[in-house]
Amino acid sequence: MSGSRARAHLFIALCYACTLVVVLSSCWLFLSNVDQLVPAETVQTTDTESWRTETLSRRFAGGFWEDPAFWRSMNLSVFTATLTALLAALIGIPAAYALTHYRIPGRGIIDVLFSSVIVLPASAVGLCLIIMFQYGPLHGLQENLGFQVPHTLLPGLVVAQLVLALAMGLSAWRAAFAGVNPRFEHVARSLGSSRWRTFWTVSLPSAKSGLIAGFILAWVRALAEFGAVLIFCGTFRELPVSRFPGWAKDLQMQQADYLSVGMWVEIEFGNIEYGFGIAFALVLISAVSVYAIHRIGGKGYVW
Repeated sequence: MSGSRARAHLFIALCYACTLVVVLSSCWLFLSNVDQLVPAETVQTTDTESWRTETLSRRFAGGFWEDPAFWRSMNLSVFTATLTALLAALIGIPAAYALTHYRIPGRGIIDVLFSSVIVLPASAVGLCLIIMFQYGPLHGLQENLGFQVPHTLLPGLVVAQLVLALAMGLSAWRAAFAGVNPRFEHVARSLGSSRWRTFWTVSLPSAKSGLIAGFILAWVRALAEFGAVLIFCGTFRELPVSRFPGWAKDLQMQQADYLSVGMWVEIEFGNIEYGFGIAFALVLISAVSVYAIHRIGGKGYVW
């Protein structure tokens, strides 16, 4: 008996040790370069081809938060991610309810499809979107309407983000509805409540925490999207100004880029320090979002 107890204690100690290694390594990964974000020496940039003509730091990322181009990119990313998450919720929440409460033909195929989208490389999603919008009926529809979706500021970003954001959000929303005690819904129906009234007064309030967590998850997934956005929309700094609508020019969106794409572009241009600054901002946003998910009761193992 003492031998079994000793093995159990050894196993628990091993689990604690592994957890400690994971926590410390993660903290070291994200916090080891925090001091590099503090500017030590500044220089006035004079490159007329650069967006950043303001005072920046010589020492690593430095004062990247003082760059108006960074904040324009941040506003663009937050706005389109919010719009995408709202659209994903508008489609995904009713779909999740239907998948958990009705016997839909081919539900197994739907499960495999959305699970495959989650694990599929985002660049493959972007390539599929390019082919879908550049050939076939959608291409003809765009020509007849006089606009195009690929390589555009607002519709292009939302479409590129929506596929993966919807897949991630749908998983959480289905888990939220599946966790609702069906007895509550049956009691409401037995008292004469319609399906629609039961959905609004029983199912939605009971699944509220999971639905909010799914929305945050869809928003973070949209904000962090890279591969699909890069292939489907490209980098906006390389597009001619004539490709931007008037409101985008007024907001100087031609001097902005999606955050994740902007990080990659900065690294490709050799501005590794500035790219790290954008990466650090994305890490902070993701960390705060995940913290919010756990605070409202979202279960991390769902996604």
